[in-house]
Amino acid sequence: MKKKLYVLFCILFLVNISVVFAKHEVPNQDFINKYFFDNSASQMAETKKNINPPFLEQLMKHSLEHNDVQNIKVENNSGLQRVFSINDGFQERVLRKVVYWLNNSVRVNGTIEVPLDNPSNKLTLKMANEDVITIEPAYICVVDNKRKTCTAKEGELIVSENGQQVQLKSQSLYDWLMVGWRKELDGPTKEELLEEALFTRYLSHLGPSYSEFFMCPKIKIEPINGDPRRHLIFASALNYSGHHGGDYDKLTFSVRDSNLTGLQVTNVKIKKHISQEESEKQCRTFD
Repeated sequence: MKKKLYVLFCILFLVNISVVFAKHEVPNQDFINKYFFDNSASQMAETKKNINPPFLEQLMKHSLEHNDVQNIKVENNSGLQRVFSINDGFQERVLRKVVYWLNNSVRVNGTIEVPLDNPSNKLTLKMANEDVITIEPAYICVVDNKRKTCTAKEGELIVSENGQQVQLKSQSLYDWLMVGWRKELDGPTKEELLEEALFTRYLSHLGPSYSEFFMCPKIKIEPINGDPRRHLIFASALNYSGHHGGDYDKLTFSVRDSNLTGLQVTNVKIKKHISQEESEKQCRTFD
């Protein structure tokens, strides 16, 4: 009898030990989930960070996107500087403008001029993937009587990325880098505010289902038969959700606005997934 009890005790002891070790060896499900998803998120972020080709490669293909630029800083050798950020709705338009000029620039073949240690003006782009791109005027230097004189080459710029350089020609970007950046407004003009106010007024007549179409509003007004009391309005805008990734949708509609017959909205249309070129054209506020 004692022998049987002893054997039973040993069996129970071994079973209990196995359960204890099993609890310690099997990871908690919360731990598994946290480890798996945290590492997956980290890997996805790293993949996204490296998904875009190098800046100069995109530049040569004219395929740069303003959404890939986090901010740009412009400075001169007098100590003046300004920063324009993608996170500011108004400053974003400056980024669009700079990227547009870069995409429409022309590469200059031949020997690349050596950048100056202290250029008169310098543009720095900080990309979303943490890369830093610099753009400065191209100079031509002449040595006379052991004295070196350098003069900026009209319309030409040097773009540098990780030690690699490309010389290109863009008169618009060159002029902006030399002078125009200091004239950038800190807010919309009176004309732009009026356009936004008119668009918002007419948009309210379409109903709440169109409320997110307020990005880059455009208004074109024509008098009806020359009558100042009657106008035909053509309006368009992009959807706000497209700003956070994916493609934009474009809303267009017409309005007959008259003191005599009131307001009539017609030709309401939504164009889905417009091209990047069309969205840039809608938001462009420059030539």
